[in-house]
Amino acid sequence: MIFVKKIVVLPEKLLIIKYFKKMKKFYSLFAAVVLAVSVNAQTTKTLVINTANIGGTTVLNTGNYNGGAERTWTTDGIGFGGKAITGTAANTPVTGPAGAHIQAQANNGVIYNTTALPGRIVSVTINSVGTAQVSSLFGGNSARLVNSATANYTVTGGAQVGAASSTGWSATDLEGTNYTYFAVKRGANAGYITSIEIVYEEATMAVDNASAIKANLVKNTVVNNTILFAAKADVQIVNMNGQVVKSAAVNENTSLEVASLPKGTYIVTGIVNGKAVSQKIIKK
Repeated sequence: MIFVKKIVVLPEKLLIIKYFKKMKKFYSLFAAVVLAVSVNAQTTKTLVINTANIGGTTVLNTGNYNGGAERTWTTDGIGFGGKAITGTAANTPVTGPAGAHIQAQANNGVIYNTTALPGRIVSVTINSVGTAQVSSLFGGNSARLVNSATANYTVTGGAQVGAASSTGWSATDLEGTNYTYFAVKRGANAGYITSIEIVYEEATMAVDNASAIKANLVKNTVVNNTILFAAKADVQIVNMNGQVVKSAAVNENTSLEVASLPKGTYIVTGIVNGKAVSQKIIKK
């Protein structure tokens, strides 16, 4: 005769088993969130355009727009160009040496990049002297916005960012965009620019995971109401408690409305080209 021992699992033990299974899933998700935060830290970099890094009067001359021919230079490995721009004459419009400022011709003066910035533009600030300081900003994400033809000052292939300004354009003005090309165009009067400061996003990796794949899922990592996506994916938005607060199927260059989410830090996860990708976003 064969005896079979019957194992009885008490109800309270079943509850304990279910609890630990649930907690295992939770901590696995939480670990993924922590890893994503450490791997996909988002930083910004500021690039400054002024007479010194353009090349001074050697490139700009003094009081000579050069018939609208393109003047080019490289700053931080990025190509730039300008038309109808020159160095100021001595003491123009305020006390200072020749070539102290960038002089931009009324209606024509334009400054732009000829190669893409490494990340999306966050803000552009214009510092000027004199009374005529209003310029317009244009942005795009596929190619330079001003061609190289002499005396062609037209901005094409982009969109104007907000209204014309005497100071610049903030992250709010550029919210939801993915511009890596810009053009600053002078207003109806000649302008005297001391510098243009461009802040753009620069992705960095944690030291302990430098070989991790750079995320390419979310375009705007600081958001107000919508997240703009760079790739097709089934995504989840996870809060810092490891809870999935929103799920959706998104396509490349589409947006997802998140206005109802509380302010704070979240992780967006998804599968891009067969690889798991996670990016941190900040909801304002």
